[in-house]
Amino acid sequence: SPFMSHLFSVCAMVCENIDFICKDAEEAEDYAITAILHDAIEDQGGMEAYGRISRDLGTQIADNVLMLSDSSCQPGESKPPKTERNRLYREKLKQAPPGIVLISCCDKIHNMRSMAADYLVLGDEIWKSYTLPPEQTLANYQTLEEIYKERLGSHRIVLLYREALHAVECLRQTL
Repeated sequence: SPFMSHLFSVCAMVCENIDFICKDAEEAEDYAITAILHDAIEDQGGMEAYGRISRDLGTQIADNVLMLSDSSCQPGESKPPKTERNRLYREKLKQAPPGIVLISCCDKIHNMRSMAADYLVLGDEIWKSYTLPPEQTLANYQTLEEIYKERLGSHRIVLLYREALHAVECLRQTL
């Protein structure tokens, strides 16, 4: 499916769950815009993308997107190894505002739902498109779950995360 479907799905999930975090509609709107752009720095130009977002939408939204990026390399620079990017991303989440943690959680839920859907068709072949082996990928998702529980408490989004992770874990064991 087109990549935009991921961005719209994450944004929709954020909008459906933002009410417990935001104090006003403007803050909720900023988080919705951030959700749409959450992969821009990481996947579409590094700090050049940050500059464009900052210029066009303001520093706050650009800073939000940067917090959600596992890499902020300049075009042509090599990204650090995925395990290091995952570790640094998790560390950022421990300090990030709740709205950023919510966006991250929604992003990972959609990623895992897509993974589960692909698993039904491709089985273990899906792992060919991942940087890390399945055990490390799932271990990262499991560690993120603990961060989301700690940061977002008993909000329903944490339960949706658990459900998505459980689906992938079960499919991995049965196929």
